[in-house]
This record gives sequence, structure tokens and C-alpha cells, in this order.
Amino acid sequence: MDIGNLKNNFTFYEGYEDESEIVLCIEKDEAIHIWEGYFDDIFDSPSLDGKGWKGFTRDYHQLEGVFSENGGVYEINPTEYLEDLMLYKEKTFEFDETKEVFNLIKSLLERAIKEGVTVKAQKV
Repeated sequence: MDIGNLKNNFTFYEGYEDESEIVLCIEKDEAIHIWEGYFDDIFDSPSLDGKGWKGFTRDYHQLEGVFSENGGVYEINPTEYLEDLMLYKEKTFEFDETKEVFNLIKSLLERAIKEGVTVKAQKV
């Protein structure tokens, strides 16, 4: 994923430069860099209702996609990942900034859906 020409937002990675980050980008436009700890805060307590996981929850808990040990760049389905993210909208988070991160991810996915553009994710 070439992020050199994108509008990069490092707001939620500043201060965590020595730790893992997740980069979500709308190709040829915008990239958001997020400390992995915020993803831990959002997705650490999934539903155990037996209906299966999707989106970030599946990737996070099953070590797939962006959370796999293989690394790489993964195209994600913004509708699936937004539906999954919204399952956590009422959650109380450990970090004050996590709600802002939640809203930033939500906004990026909603924009991708509206514009019909590709979203890619990479763990760095």
C-alpha cells in the first residue's frame, strides 16, 4: 500500500511510534494510522452468541486479515466492517480517545460505502 501520496492522519498513533499500528486507507485519497491498542479496546469483548463473527471482530480474534501473522495489505468490505463496528457503539472503552477512534473508523467506512471506493488495511 503506497501511502506516500495520501492525506495521512497520525492523530491516533502519535506517542505510540514504537508499537504496532493499523493503517486504513481509501485508495488514492486518505489514510488513517491507529495505534493497535485502540483496536484492542474496541474489539476485545465480542459477542459469544454463536452467530459467528465478521469484520474486524473475526479478523482480530481469529488472527485473520490485517491481524494475521503473515502481514500484508488486505482489501476490506466497508459494509461488513461497518456493521461489525456498530456492534460496539454502546461499549464503555478503557481509553478516552477510543470513542474518537471508533468515530473516525466509522466515518471512513461510511464514506467508502457512499463513494463506492476500496478500503485497504495493513498492520505496520
